[in-house]
Amino acid sequence: MALIDRIKYDGYQDGSPWLIYKCPSEEFVLGSQLIVNQGQEALFLKGGKALDLFGAGTHTLQTGNLPLLNKLVKLPFGGKTPFSAEIYYVNKTSRLDMNWGTQNPFQLEDPKYGLILSIRCHGKYGMRIVDSRMFVSELVGAIPNGTTVNYPFVASYFSGLLTSSIKSVISGFMIRQKISFLEVTAYLKELSKECENEISKEFERFGVEIVNFFIETISPPKDEFEKLRGYKEELALGNDFYRQRRSFDILETMAENPASSGMANAGIGLGMGLGVAPAVGGMFSNIGTNINTDPTSAGADSAVCPHCGAKNPTGQKFCGECGKSIVVGIVCPSCGKVNALGQKFCGDCGTKLSKKCPSCGKDNDMNQKFCGDCGTKL
Repeated sequence: MALIDRIKYDGYQDGSPWLIYKCPSEEFVLGSQLIVNQGQEALFLKGGKALDLFGAGTHTLQTGNLPLLNKLVKLPFGGKTPFSAEIYYVNKTSRLDMNWGTQNPFQLEDPKYGLILSIRCHGKYGMRIVDSRMFVSELVGAIPNGTTVNYPFVASYFSGLLTSSIKSVISGFMIRQKISFLEVTAYLKELSKECENEISKEFERFGVEIVNFFIETISPPKDEFEKLRGYKEELALGNDFYRQRRSFDILETMAENPASSGMANAGIGLGMGLGVAPAVGGMFSNIGTNINTDPTSAGADSAVCPHCGAKNPTGQKFCGECGKSIVVGIVCPSCGKVNALGQKFCGDCGTKLSKKCPSCGKDNDMNQKFCGDCGTKL
């Protein structure tokens, strides 16, 4: 193999960015010219060890400026003595348009509304090699002579490290700040800074500096986003709105499927929360059901609030004095289901819902402490 007496690398002819270039030959002579362009460093390796490093300029290779290599192989002094070594050119300029993103969504609970979402995020970052010896030794390893390593190689190497660190930072930040993914856009700058601080520690181990890391988007799929937004709007209108909406959904389903309407009489299959069934009891009467509500709330000139005793106009569902529901029901002591007034047994578990007065024999509601007829303690 011919001895090389002029060593230089100008990068790709089309100007494409490159990262590492390994010279095609390992045979050189003392007195050769080593030319290093601006933004480059030239690193000598021997036996896998990173040795002498040259910055920008023209250098005449001699024992005096190859102290580490000379110490390793004992170069003869003077003359055009041949020697062997690997030479790597390292691009020291910053590359600012590196893309990153989560290939697969990761599951995360929205800290504010409790919904489990499939989160994706992506953005950009820049990088610069600050320690050529460490980078070539730790990351590049043995590559064929005359080969150029480009940025996509490094990006693929670090992709797993990036995404795992970013997932951890995002989840921790969201939980600490108690913010929803509906609001996260306002926090992207803070999140980007936290992510940059976290991943910089890992990149430094390879002699790489992270520059201008930022997150462009953090979001669940469109359908999950719309579900989250709808849930927020319902909560903003209050629990009563949510229950009322669920009630109308159930009524609509039963209207479309008449065979299911008979189930309402038994109080099953409704999927309703505690206290909802009595609130819509009047609605069921219109579709052939037979649920009785508190007689004080219908069929009289006024409805008496069972909580504060205030009189309210007939048909009103909430007390104008204390704000509590006027329509009441019987709560099963066994399973907690709300049953219509007048029922003697729970429609879900069959538990008895009345207490017989030991004095006069009257059936009283389970939550009464004294008989409604004679006043005997129950």
